[in-house]
Amino acid sequence: MKSTGLTFTVFLLLLTPLSGCIEFKDEDIETSDNQELIENSIYSIHCQEYDYLERCWKLLIPDSVNKDTLVPLVVDIHGYTQDMDKHNNMTGFDEIAIEEGFIVVYPDGYENSWNAGDICCGVAHEEGIDDLSFLLGLVQNLIETQPVDKDRIYVSGWSNGCGMTQMLAVEASELFAAAGCMSFYLIAPPSSNYTPIPFMEIHGLLDDLIVYGNAGLLTIFGQDTEWTEEGAIQNLEDWKNLNNCEGITPEIIITEDDYDIRGYSDCENGAEVRLMTLYYGGHNPYAKDCPDYQLDSPEDVIWSCRKNPTGIESTRILWDFMNDFSKSDLE
Repeated sequence: MKSTGLTFTVFLLLLTPLSGCIEFKDEDIETSDNQELIENSIYSIHCQEYDYLERCWKLLIPDSVNKDTLVPLVVDIHGYTQDMDKHNNMTGFDEIAIEEGFIVVYPDGYENSWNAGDICCGVAHEEGIDDLSFLLGLVQNLIETQPVDKDRIYVSGWSNGCGMTQMLAVEASELFAAAGCMSFYLIAPPSSNYTPIPFMEIHGLLDDLIVYGNAGLLTIFGQDTEWTEEGAIQNLEDWKNLNNCEGITPEIIITEDDYDIRGYSDCENGAEVRLMTLYYGGHNPYAKDCPDYQLDSPEDVIWSCRKNPTGIESTRILWDFMNDFSKSDLE
């Protein structure tokens, strides 16, 4: 496997304070009020100074995880205007992690946004924040400090976080065993060193922000229009081409009353590609209700709480897909 990008990131994190990271600081334990089954001891908040900014993340280590056994790691990235707490309360990865015994990290974006490509999104994009290096450095830190199985590192996210997920996947394919995310498209060019890895996107057919076809509500993001030329089917085809998959049209893998899954299975490196379409789903594809929090603006009301009304366990389906792959098993 190639390691140039990761090595460079680790180097950045080890430089003097003038270059970014000074030290890691453990803050008070924080828990979610609406998740009574979760023990207080398994969440912690961590912060570091990186590129002159304080960057934080929420870490979930289930009680079943011990230092003697390596376990998978999932990086779960929030959407635009959201944060690690709101995202953690909604995706359901915490419950799966507790049930199956793996680590989840929820990083916080700068000004509630991620610089996920040339045209998106928010303040992080406008100010040129190097989120790619920050997130790769965060993963490397967790590899060094927690019992992480380096063959089973996965990345996921929602909306702007889904764009960031795909940027990580195509820029650091040597690191991730698989990637999968919700409600956005690949808008970053792949690294020349990209090696195919499995990928799955989940998208609501009724998404009226990052629409299933194209031309979303640009006024919310205030971004250029190039990314709206994409669509869920086009994104599937882009990943088909990235992973050198065989087949003219995608195969229908699962068909249910309220969703289907289609994709390509005969791909280079065993890197399958999937698209899950929620027939009645909006921009929020998760099964859980939105957290009970004070919305900051009317724009939040427009898109934050439009979920999948039939309660499809989309996170579980996504996890089952990613969990089928490890770095050592890829051809």
